Amino acid sequence: MAILHNAVARLWTKRVLTLAISLIAVLTLSFLMIQLIPGDPVRMALGPDAPASLVEERRIQLGLDQPLYLQYLNYWKAVLTGQLGSSIITGQPVSLIIESRLGNTVLLVIASLSATMLLSIIVGIVIGIITHGGKRPTARFSFNFFSGFAGALPEFLIAVALVYFFAVTIKIFPVAGAAGPLSFVLPATAITLGSAATMMRIVRSSTATVLDQDYILVARSKRLPRARIYLRHALPNLLTAALTLGGLQLGAIVTGTIVVENVFAIPGLGTALVNALITRDFPVAQILMLIFASSVLILNLFIDILLTVLDPRSTLQEA
Repeated sequence: MAILHNAVARLWTKRVLTLAISLIAVLTLSFLMIQLIPGDPVRMALGPDAPASLVEERRIQLGLDQPLYLQYLNYWKAVLTGQLGSSIITGQPVSLIIESRLGNTVLLVIASLSATMLLSIIVGIVIGIITHGGKRPTARFSFNFFSGFAGALPEFLIAVALVYFFAVTIKIFPVAGAAGPLSFVLPATAITLGSAATMMRIVRSSTATVLDQDYILVARSKRLPRARIYLRHALPNLLTAALTLGGLQLGAIVTGTIVVENVFAIPGLGTALVNALITRDFPVAQILMLIFASSVLILNLFIDILLTVLDPRSTLQEA
């Protein structure tokens, strides 16, 4: 037990340090990427006919006349103190923009991630069981074909197809916006289909690998009921693998959220980020890029915690 505790302590020290370094890198990259976008944000905000004196005065107010390293230090100060400034374009405080839009984005991410995990685990395990040992080659071929096809489609194309069929033609769901729970069904489906298609293929492969393990063969030799073999012996290892895959899919789900929010005109952080990048509204864009990237890192850390609880042996091996 002491060995396990020491291993966990070493592992988490390494994980926390890695997270801290990653967050610093993300903060720095978000600042530099905004600086590389061409165009003058103040000129875009005030218009092409604004007098040069007014433009220069506004640049001084925003600190854009300062050297790049001072702007970088001010960015650090804003993040650490929570004084995020205001939008150059609208003048609205960045904190209010985040507060008004965060709920829609969180709801979409949670719905998409939950649906992806559930669909991948159920379909992947079932297909893995029924096609194990070369059985049902037609089912295996059909699964590989359709999951590969769905996984290759970009989210925006899936989203447009869903809107045309279910919102425009059949008119079951709203075309756009976030008026109620139904407004999130099609966006979450668009994100889930691509992510789940990729993930369920790996879950199916993991299922076949687990079913060939010695402890499963021993359980079968003892003539244990199939339900007990699958639920008690195979499922825990498959859930651990699925959680690991879920962590790897987080980045795709978060970036898919940005794309899908813009297709469905959902007032979330994704639409705010794209609008800020188009208008070079750097106070808004920098913070939102930091939020999206850091959320993926923190959620992956949370999944690592779950894996430590569910499978301490893997923690010991990794440490």
